[in-house]
Amino acid sequence: MAPAIPPRDYQTNSGDLFGPIATDAPAVPQGSTHPVPLPRFYKQDKPIQTNNFYGNFLVEEQTLPVWTHPYSVWYSKDPDFVGLGISHTANSQKVFGEDPNSNPVKYFFNPVGICSLLLSAQQFQQGHELLVGECERFSCGLKFNSAGGSMSTKVVQGMGFVTGVYENLAPLIKSKVGIQNLEQRQFSNMRKYVATLFDQNRWVIYSTGDLQLRDQNTIVGNSAGLVQIAKLGGDEQPYDAAAGAYVVNMTLSGSVNETTKYCFNYELAGTSSSGKTIQWALPHQYEAFDQQTASEHVNMVLDSTCKGQMRAFLTRQFVVVEQLPPKEIQFAPWSQLHGSTSYSAEKLDRIRQIANEEIASFDVVNASNTDSMYTAGKILDKGAYMLYVAAFILRDEQLAKTQLDKMKQAFGRFISNQQQAPLVYETKWKGIVSTGGLQDGNFYVDFGNCFYNDHHFHYGYHIHAAALVALADKTYGDGSFLQGSKKWIESLIRDVANPSTRDPYFPVLRSFDFFNGHSFANGLFAHGDGKDEESSSEDYHCYYGIKLWGIVTGNAQLENLASLILAVEKRAMNMYMLYRSDNTVIPPNFKANKVSGILFENKIDHATYFGMNKEYIHGIHMLPITPISSFIRNPQFVQEEWNEQLGSVVANLDDGWKGILMLNLALFDPKSSYEFFSNPNFQYKWLDNGMSRVWATAFSAGIGG
Repeated sequence: MAPAIPPRDYQTNSGDLFGPIATDAPAVPQGSTHPVPLPRFYKQDKPIQTNNFYGNFLVEEQTLPVWTHPYSVWYSKDPDFVGLGISHTANSQKVFGEDPNSNPVKYFFNPVGICSLLLSAQQFQQGHELLVGECERFSCGLKFNSAGGSMSTKVVQGMGFVTGVYENLAPLIKSKVGIQNLEQRQFSNMRKYVATLFDQNRWVIYSTGDLQLRDQNTIVGNSAGLVQIAKLGGDEQPYDAAAGAYVVNMTLSGSVNETTKYCFNYELAGTSSSGKTIQWALPHQYEAFDQQTASEHVNMVLDSTCKGQMRAFLTRQFVVVEQLPPKEIQFAPWSQLHGSTSYSAEKLDRIRQIANEEIASFDVVNASNTDSMYTAGKILDKGAYMLYVAAFILRDEQLAKTQLDKMKQAFGRFISNQQQAPLVYETKWKGIVSTGGLQDGNFYVDFGNCFYNDHHFHYGYHIHAAALVALADKTYGDGSFLQGSKKWIESLIRDVANPSTRDPYFPVLRSFDFFNGHSFANGLFAHGDGKDEESSSEDYHCYYGIKLWGIVTGNAQLENLASLILAVEKRAMNMYMLYRSDNTVIPPNFKANKVSGILFENKIDHATYFGMNKEYIHGIHMLPITPISSFIRNPQFVQEEWNEQLGSVVANLDDGWKGILMLNLALFDPKSSYEFFSNPNFQYKWLDNGMSRVWATAFSAGIGG
């Protein structure tokens, strides 16, 4: 039987891919109390990023590192080293454990706080204050005020130079590693120096004024102006061509046409001989650069912390070309091995038996009445997939209407904000958060939702479930659900993935990081290894839900934006989080783990926050299994992971992780998966709380089971 819903082509006339979804007030009440104080700002008139790479500059002591890649920078308060610390770590410095001789190792990380060089000013010893400002999606500004002057810098992802702009202050450059030699080089429009440190690494320094080596830790300047610092990793000449110019902002543009692309557009201040600057690219970017961007590659490489070797480009723009998900990946089960869905009469009869049993026994209205947006979202999604099977695989009008009524009632509690922990739009950091934990500042309530943790996980389930309910309501209901839920759902989408600076209520792309190629989950707290992501699957599930919402509402911009994000995630996740045997990015002694576990900016730990069981570490990168899963999770990878890590584990499981692993099996062995879920002796304790047996049976059957 063919799917009830024909695939729709991508819409190429969607206008501005990064235009606002809406600009009016969100569909939840406003409140202004938040337990995390704002930092001291300058020039900050836009919503503030909460899950961004520079988050450590915004919270607590503001002194933990920020990773721009390939550099890390931090606010140093050491009395003898006050200013902006600068570091770069090479692969040779990585630390492996717990047993460094094992293969695979459990984790690896890069040393932090190695202050190779530090941008400071002679007047800082008299006192200073740090202000943060001009915070955008891909950059933020730091301003050190002291003695009537300032040193300011822009921190930009992939920046080639760490640049200090001095006004009425004299530059001071220090090093905790120690400076063995400072050599001045001939250079036309600025002064150029090469500093060789005692660790034998060489750094190039450009300055508009004279610099002199005072002692083994200190370089002094004689006048205000510009100082630029970069680590040498090949030729010096590309830095010469870029010196004098520096990035003050990076904006994003993109299009979905015959060729789908996204662009990083660099706004420069100052001047360079080439009119360009140096920017560093990660493997998932330079693998997909268009011909023009690829031609701007220069002979310089530096290691990143966790994402392989970075390459340098002399440019004003990165243009990345991507392949969108196949247009048939929409609502119906799909896999790379078997494509679109088909069912025999026998399979449909078995699916119908399970659907009648499960829908009758599952009370989604009461089950979703929890104090957790995350838990409630998973339960709503479970119920929505039961509805989808009844409505569009079985096409059983009575069964579909029964489940549709339940789903509309369950959603009504959230749309009217009557759940146990209602949502609020808090006006300090600007976003939609659960009131659970908000008043008492309890970080652990609802997985830290009120601290902006995991919003793409939590709200992604609600968005996806609502798309399925709206679709069914168009056919089997009165069509009212879409209009009644639209503003509420799109408020959640704006919180997670607002694409535009023109939306005054939310930061741009709170969760998804176009530079890193995936989302970050951590919100408003400092972490010594930077932001992290634990669940690749709940990450892409969010954007899959937004894609489906775009389809069901006819919003081509949302559909295309989400499809582009999914395309980027497929490439990046299969380099950095899901490891086939031919992976060349991840250290060889780690990749046999097959999955990252928790991917931080500065380390990868094959673990979870909730336990060390193998099924936890792998399963959190699987759930929920949906039609987009096989697009991201290549069948070769899934089979390797099963054969090398999981096949021997499943038989001993007796809880919901068993069902997760067995449905993931369908991505390369749908027959065995179908036999498991359709077996008369199946036990419901083998289902995760967000997992439906009838969906698992229909999915595995539809893709070849």
